Amino acid sequence: MISLDSWWWRFLETYIYAEPSPPPRRRTTPLQVLCVGPPRSGTESISQALAILGYDHSYHGWDILFEAPHRMQSWAALARTKWYGRANGSTDLAAPDFDALVAAYPDAKVVLNTRGDLDEWLRSMDKTIVAINDSWMFWFIHFFHREAFWAWQVSQRYLWAPFFRAPDGHMATAIRRNGKWVYQGEQVTETHVLIVGEEKDG
Repeated sequence: MISLDSWWWRFLETYIYAEPSPPPRRRTTPLQVLCVGPPRSGTESISQALAILGYDHSYHGWDILFEAPHRMQSWAALARTKWYGRANGSTDLAAPDFDALVAAYPDAKVVLNTRGDLDEWLRSMDKTIVAINDSWMFWFIHFFHREAFWAWQVSQRYLWAPFFRAPDGHMATAIRRNGKWVYQGEQVTETHVLIVGEEKDG
């Protein structure tokens, strides 16, 4: 796979698939909770639970893809800074970047959601992230539609491929090879942790 930091991808992102920038957003409330579990560990359920507990909105991975107007170009730029960057910036990719987020938001409570059965987690990943990554249909379509391009570019190339150490983009091999690595999040300093649990704990 051609490096995402190459002139080719920058050309495609800047000229072929460029979209107008959405209006800027300003934080009006402090960040109070960080959920730093890996994908397929109950993150959507936790997002819904936080809403029930009175948190107006928790930013979930689906927001990256489906908020309107979307900010996928900004996410790509942030991810490029983190993974390939020439700057000292960081992205709000909670699971792969939990240590920087904990340092940036020391007053936030940290929820480390996990999935206790690694084999079950791998099966879940196979049915979702790997299945999408292996889909020739999704891959083909993303070249002919701007939003589909950005959805693929951000999720499959910028977020999950570097997170699971798949520089070649082959997600299935990387997840099986590096799946246990995602659980290093359990090394978060205990003083910051509000709760550590599995998604089945509720």
